Amino acid sequence: MGCDMSDDQDLLKAIAQIRRSPYGKRVIHVFTSWAKGDPKHGEKLAKGRDLVSRNLFNSVDSGCFLLSSGDMVFICSQVSAAVIQTVCSRLEALFFGDKPPRANSYGENKYFKVFDAGRDLAKLITSVKALVAVAPTAARPAIGMKEFDSIVRIIRDSDIRAMVFNQPVYRWAGKKPGIEYLEFFASLDQMRKAACPEHDIAGNPALFHMIKAELDLRLMRIIGREIGEYRHKAFSINLLGTSLLSKEFETFMDGVPARLSGKILAEIDRGDFLQHSGDLDALTRRASDLNVPLCVDGLSLSDLQVFRLPAVAEFAKIKWSEQITTMPRRDLEVAIRAIKEFGPDKVVLTRCDSERSLDFAHAMGIPFVQGYLADKMFRAGVNFTEGRNEAPAVSPPRRSAPAIPAQTASLCPA
Repeated sequence: MGCDMSDDQDLLKAIAQIRRSPYGKRVIHVFTSWAKGDPKHGEKLAKGRDLVSRNLFNSVDSGCFLLSSGDMVFICSQVSAAVIQTVCSRLEALFFGDKPPRANSYGENKYFKVFDAGRDLAKLITSVKALVAVAPTAARPAIGMKEFDSIVRIIRDSDIRAMVFNQPVYRWAGKKPGIEYLEFFASLDQMRKAACPEHDIAGNPALFHMIKAELDLRLMRIIGREIGEYRHKAFSINLLGTSLLSKEFETFMDGVPARLSGKILAEIDRGDFLQHSGDLDALTRRASDLNVPLCVDGLSLSDLQVFRLPAVAEFAKIKWSEQITTMPRRDLEVAIRAIKEFGPDKVVLTRCDSERSLDFAHAMGIPFVQGYLADKMFRAGVNFTEGRNEAPAVSPPRRSAPAIPAQTASLCPA
């Protein structure tokens, strides 16, 4: 391998080669995307790659890759940990100077992550696949440190309650549909419009992860103050795996009214769940200790061909797509079998914006649905399984009303 191999697919091929002979090899992920706002970023990338190749490349198994996310990943073989640490320290100085690091996507306060392929192969493969899967595709440029700092200031110092929304998950089975639980989430798009409208807030995965971590903390504080005023029987909150493991989440749960014990779900996105699959035992222990059911969010039906739904999850959210109606029969059968093995009664079908989505949920015996058509039908008092033609026409998707009304009076930050 050489340093000219610099895209996502080449890295995946290199990792496939490592699987055949992992011992003695190390893979280092450096969060160079955090420095994208630096006007000399491209020049520093070239210097960084040269530094890595001169000091660490001593075999054909070595390689350096620049991901489309802006991060650098390099592979070395039979190199001591001390030499790797020295090179990484020089990369830190090159890209970040003496600025202290924040928590990265692995939950560590470091600018880099070192994997020993012999010991951490499964976690390494999962992490690399997650990195490649979240590569930016938007036309807007990815955020850099300047935009990141602006967004964090808004999260910490502004009243963001107008950006906090909720959407019900409905149980449609039975004579009278009802709300099973209320999902809270923050609108990252509104956050982008307020802080950096010309940039893609998710285009830099490493910085996006840190933004989400900051947002999780603020969201917990806001919801913790207001949740006692809601009459719903259960709630969910979108969190990173690292946020679920944090002391702040434990503090949040300590303040939840006793009547909601066991009624606060933690929804973890599919990508984050995969990236933290090595921490699954820690996540499930924390969820059990705090009596917090887990929900895996963001699954597509095609995911179920390769992704086994975790038995520890109370719910799994599967996104409806019209493409489901054109899936090859064999692929559809595999996905349906996966749902049946997991238990249809533990599945939520999301993005239910068409009658075909509700038809699919009904045919599969999926009792929980979420989406704009479901919202409209519930508000109109129309049964989900009968007389759907009586429901109002579905307008273009829009956000629900803010979950917590904003206040313009002097408000201390949460």
